[in-house]
Amino acid sequence: MRIFDGDAGRVAIIFPGAGYTPDRPLLHYARTIVRDAGWSGRDVWWPELPDEGSDALGTMVRDIAWRELHSNASPTQRLVIGKSLGSLTAPLAADLNVPGIWLTPFMRNPDVLDGLVRQQAPTLLIGGTADRLWDGDAARRTGHQVLEIEGANHSLEFAGDARRSVTALADVVAAMAQFVAELDPA
Repeated sequence: MRIFDGDAGRVAIIFPGAGYTPDRPLLHYARTIVRDAGWSGRDVWWPELPDEGSDALGTMVRDIAWRELHSNASPTQRLVIGKSLGSLTAPLAADLNVPGIWLTPFMRNPDVLDGLVRQQAPTLLIGGTADRLWDGDAARRTGHQVLEIEGANHSLEFAGDARRSVTALADVVAAMAQFVAELDPA
């Protein structure tokens, strides 16, 4: 776990993907955005992951998320930023009414989708149409803010096209920055 200091009353927790660590571009810039906005926060680094598809994987993610979301004494504001595997925390975020930025969430997972549908707090869903785990129609039906990148894969990139990938990254960063700015009390 890596901690970044800021306002102890505003805590952001970053839940990465299985192979997409907090140091990869989407999460690096998400952390930069919240840190620059004065939030404190934590990057979660998964321990060795159980076999994909096993119930143990989901249980591990939910247990870690529960500990993380209950570990701070009493922040005034919390924010969850989840990438891919990290979206398994969406049902808990909904239960606790914690706003979230979800990067390539598992929109075809019934538990994740249910959590996003139930969520009443501000939520930003970001995915690419070339990602088999993304469902743009389902994302839009949640009623939350959606940024869909045409042709982007599960990393929100374009294979063999670095410039297009960087343009998509800039669009994602702009959407995340706007979302975080709107959470800040004026």
